[in-house]
Amino acid sequence: MIVYTFTNTVSTSNTYVLCLEKEGIAWVIDPGDTSPIFKCLKENDSSLEGVLLTHSHYDHIYGTNDLFSAFPNAKLFVSQKAATGLFSPKHNLSRYSRNHQPYRVRKLDYICVSEDSRIHLNDDSILDVIETPGHHPGCLSFSIGEELFTGDSLIPGIKVVTILPGGDKVAAQHSIEKIFNQYGKSTRIWPGHGATCLLGDLDSESYLVNKT
Repeated sequence: MIVYTFTNTVSTSNTYVLCLEKEGIAWVIDPGDTSPIFKCLKENDSSLEGVLLTHSHYDHIYGTNDLFSAFPNAKLFVSQKAATGLFSPKHNLSRYSRNHQPYRVRKLDYICVSEDSRIHLNDDSILDVIETPGHHPGCLSFSIGEELFTGDSLIPGIKVVTILPGGDKVAAQHSIEKIFNQYGKSTRIWPGHGATCLLGDLDSESYLVNKT
């Protein structure tokens, strides 16, 4: 599996394309700008198998419609608590953006996943789903071997943002503790914003959310 990272024009969020070259398929995590995604798929001669959403804030979903227009048979995975944001500009926060129109996902069929759900990316690669709420009640992280895609639940150098609707400082702290307790130092973090790094390079205490 090869991981391609693209930094989006909206809020500099990250989109990840996971290419499984042997099968000629790819998975996308948090689709934003779609031009680099389509270019990546073409260069790797890959079709889109599925889209995985860490949560449903606008900057992590706004490429969804374009992807499913091109690949209507691909699957969409999201947590139950984030599903409302797919269809509600209020909940995905696009309603409050000055520069963008309210956004709704057109794909009505999706698959809800939760803690301990497992998704077979291919015959050899299994993705494990971890619930990591705090930034948003429906936040998920995705683990593939020693690769951990954390969305906005853990961003290197930044404390978890909990001031948006549904944010929860206590839940965010529990999620941070869960990640540091459950994964080893050699785990590579792929965050929703910013650069990748090893979990061992981070000081767990500096990421704990202030409860006051």
